[in-house]
Parts: sequence; structure tokens; C-alpha cells
Amino acid sequence: MILVIQVLFYAVIALLLYTYAVYPLALFIIPAVNSTGQKSTGRPSKQSAARSMEWPTISVIVAAYNESKVIEDKITNFLASDYPGESEIIVVSDASNDGTDEVMRKLVSPRVRLLVQERRQGKGAALNRAIPEARGEILVFTDATSTFAAQTLTELIRPFEDARVGLVNGRFYYRGAQLANWYHRYERFLKALEVRHGLIGTAHGAIYAMRRKLWRQHDPRLVNDFLHPVLVSLQGYYATAAREAICYEEFTMDAQFKRQVRMVALAALVYFVMLPQLLRTRHWRSLWVLTSHKFLRWMTGVWLAALAVTSLLLGPNGCVYRLALGMEGLFAGMALLGLLASALGLDERLGFVYRFVTLNWAATRGLWLYARGRVPSVWEPSGI
Repeated sequence: MILVIQVLFYAVIALLLYTYAVYPLALFIIPAVNSTGQKSTGRPSKQSAARSMEWPTISVIVAAYNESKVIEDKITNFLASDYPGESEIIVVSDASNDGTDEVMRKLVSPRVRLLVQERRQGKGAALNRAIPEARGEILVFTDATSTFAAQTLTELIRPFEDARVGLVNGRFYYRGAQLANWYHRYERFLKALEVRHGLIGTAHGAIYAMRRKLWRQHDPRLVNDFLHPVLVSLQGYYATAAREAICYEEFTMDAQFKRQVRMVALAALVYFVMLPQLLRTRHWRSLWVLTSHKFLRWMTGVWLAALAVTSLLLGPNGCVYRLALGMEGLFAGMALLGLLASALGLDERLGFVYRFVTLNWAATRGLWLYARGRVPSVWEPSGI
């Protein structure tokens, strides 16, 4: 019995080390190859960049539920963009009952379109409704609460001058939330390594674009920002990122926690639905990225709990296990300090470990929802 617990202890340590250290290192070391089998930098080729850009028509797609407080600002923000080509925005109101439809009807124009779902069906159904009616060659996905910088649409579309690019991810920042932005900085670091291979673990739902011809009608439960990079890879295109395509959003910890629970549950559904196809078509790199960046990260809460239990059981059997227990105690103390700092409004940097624990607990809850078959199909305003 002791031997089994020891094996589990070291296996959990190995999984945590792989997820947070070995995987990024492997991305850096392994030669960059995109989905066409060519060496890749994750950026458009010099040949394509040298050509004058022919700006494609774009359709910005927004699924909205009870966003009357922000939807006019969203439309104003879109109209202020400096994008040089033709563009439109399509807002799908998912049975909103707070006046969102009335606000939108005052804003409708040749470039601003409103579609209304009389019965609430969720974001996936809203997107499936909008995209067949979109005029754009490129689809831009965003949220009603997200604000683009003036140059964002231009920079988001620019990489599509390379015919091999199928999806472009933008950069996302929370206003006034330094700690949350640190987390997203780590995410951007990983994605920067992934796009060297023409891949990306997940797009950011508030700011990404893909070629319309790569989109497929699908089960509305399959969350778009996790599914679309998989569709792009399966069709032989690759993903990249646009550093200057910037998006901003307000931050609250409560909304972020609920969003994490919902998104992990939805993304887990996509992962296990697409897993057989990725295996059958031998898209090993896509599978590796999705498993390492997402699935194993979602399991962090489980790994940490298993580490705590095995360390406690093995404590009397060696100094290694006692050292692990001591480090876990320090980790727990830092998490409690972060909770206290958050409650008292102290320097948010003190809450780094607390935030790490909270988001991983949210991911664990999301996996539990998926395992129980209770994946949510609808959402609430403010990212919930």
C-alpha cells in the first residue's frame, strides 16, 4: 500500500512539473512546424507581407443577453475603428428582456445588424444563427462588454494576408486588475510559443478572428473559442496572434470565478467530443497542445489535492515527504494571506497564490459539471 501511495506522490509531482515547466520548455525546443509541414514563425511569410494588403470584408459577431447598459458603447466602439476595408457588426440578442433589443433597434444601419432569438438558447445557438447571414470573408468574435483599441480590427485582420493563416488571436487586458493581467501575460507567453507551431490551445472569446470558409455548423453546446482552433487545424490551416490587436474589459473576481467554471465545463465537452477525430486524423501536435495547455491545467486542483493527501500519509516515511508537507503548508498560508489581503483591499500582489487556488478550484468545479453531464448552455452578463 505504501508503495502505491509513493508512486502516486511522484506521479503527481511529475504531472505538475510537466504542465507548468516541461511543456513550455518543449514548445521552445521542438522545431517550429506549422500545419502545412513547413517551418513556421507563427507569423505571415515575408513574401505575403511584401504584397499590398487587400483588406477583406469582415463581420464582427456579438452574442448578447441583457446587455442594454453596454451595447450602445460596443456599437460606438466598432464604428470608431480605423479598419480600412468593409465591415459590419451583427448582434444576436438571445431573448434579452432588459431593453437590449430596443436600444439596438435605434442603432441599426447598413453596417449594424440585429438578429433576435425569441427563445433563449445560449451563445452557441446565437453564433450558429448569425454566421450564415454574415457578409464577411473574415469573422471576428467578441463580447458585448469588450472594448477594442482603434487599430485592433486592422491588426487582427493583417495576418490573414498569409493564405495559410486560418485564425488570429488578439491580446486581452483587464482594466485596473494587475494580478489578473499577470495571469493573462503567462497565457500570452504560452500562446506565443504555441503559434510557432501554427497552433493555439484556445482563442480568447473576446477577441479573435477566423476565415469564414473554415467555420462549420456544429452542436451549439461546443464553445466556439475552444472549438474553432481545432477546426482550423483539422482543415490544414494554422493559428497565430496579433500583438497590436488589443481588447479591454472590466474585472471582478466573482464574475471571473463563475466564468471559469462555465468555460472549463464547456471546453471539456469540446475536448472529449473532438478527441476521437484528432486521434483518427493523427493531429498529434494539436492533441498535445490541447492536452498539455488545457486538460492537464484543468486538473491542477485534483493534482494538488492528491499531493496533499499523499504527503500527509507518507509524512512519517521520509524527509522528502515532510519537506513536501512543509511547502504545502507554506502554500496554504500564502493562499490565506491572499484571501485576507483581498478582503481588506490590500496590495493585490499578495493575492497571487489565492487567485491561483481560486481559479483552479473553479476549473475543478467545471470538470465536475462536465462529468455529471450538467454543462451550461447559457450565460449571464459581465462574463458570468
